[in-house]
Amino acid sequence: MISIEKSQMDSISERAIRGEILDRDEIAYLYDEVDIKTLGILGRKITDSITGRQVSFVSNMILNYTNICNVRCNFCAFYRTGMEEDAYTMSAIDVAKRVKTFNDSYGIRQLLIQGGVNPELSLEYYTNLFRTIKQMVPEIGINGLSTSEISYISKKEKMSVEDVLVALRESGLETIPGAGAEIFADDVRKILRRPPHSGQQWLDVMETAHRIGIKTSSTMMFGHVENSYHKADHLLSLLKLQLKYNGFLSFTPWNFEPGNTELEREGLVTSRVGGEEVLRNIAISRIVLNRHIPIIQSSWLTNGVEMGQIALMFGANDWGGTIYDERVIPATGKQVGNLRKETIIRSIKSIGMIPVERDNNYKIIKTYI
Repeated sequence: MISIEKSQMDSISERAIRGEILDRDEIAYLYDEVDIKTLGILGRKITDSITGRQVSFVSNMILNYTNICNVRCNFCAFYRTGMEEDAYTMSAIDVAKRVKTFNDSYGIRQLLIQGGVNPELSLEYYTNLFRTIKQMVPEIGINGLSTSEISYISKKEKMSVEDVLVALRESGLETIPGAGAEIFADDVRKILRRPPHSGQQWLDVMETAHRIGIKTSSTMMFGHVENSYHKADHLLSLLKLQLKYNGFLSFTPWNFEPGNTELEREGLVTSRVGGEEVLRNIAISRIVLNRHIPIIQSSWLTNGVEMGQIALMFGANDWGGTIYDERVIPATGKQVGNLRKETIIRSIKSIGMIPVERDNNYKIIKTYI
């Protein structure tokens, strides 16, 4: 039973506005007891104090260079073992040509590139991949690989994570996305069929990146088998690392899509969470992470444009990016299509906010009045 009385919400709000760090009981209380309207008002108030009415976005392309993966999480509908007819791995030149095609048409600022943990790929594949991309499209910022991919390269090559990251950075890697965080707790990750201690491994890789000056994003996947304390501990773990190195550029809470996954087939998750839970996680993320991780993404990709707009009213201040060629979410059966920046600008303006285009490092490059 959570020991905090509802009457203490005013005290929690005052402390959050001052930027103070909440404890896990208080965060669980926000998840389990506080009404969504109160959370939204507080979340938006904190965001207004950070970035005002500005909402950033990036011209982004997602490129999944392989779908072969030996981790085989039971919440993933994208991976293949390598034996299927639709298993694939793209060559460096094919990746670069595809990126150039989209860049020539849409002016891509950020390339999010990740796939699976493909045991056939060496460090040389990735360094050649990044160099080839940068040679063909030098202006693009590469936001690449998951911590799982990086950890596997380290083990395969018998190199330290730091040495792998240095080699990747020298070949063109600029930032690292937050994929693979899910929920850090081992009991949750066991059900999700993630490797033992992989939550701590995610944190360790990110800490190494931050220590040597590589900025990253952070995420949390909710709406599966976790509880409120799992989410509270997850957010506090991110906050602890952020206070040490200030290496996280942003945070995205995203809801689990169960379609075509083993979790759905096994009956462990029968449906996706509703819009209220999406907004609850947006607002609480802002309240907990506060100014320490100043950018909260609206996660429109899994929830649609309209929910993306509402998320902005609950504390998010970054739309994320345009989407071209994304394949992971469609593997669940949910079609997301492509989203061009004109639609993003219109969607942000229509709710009375100011769209600002950014680059891969969240630096503003253009304001749309």
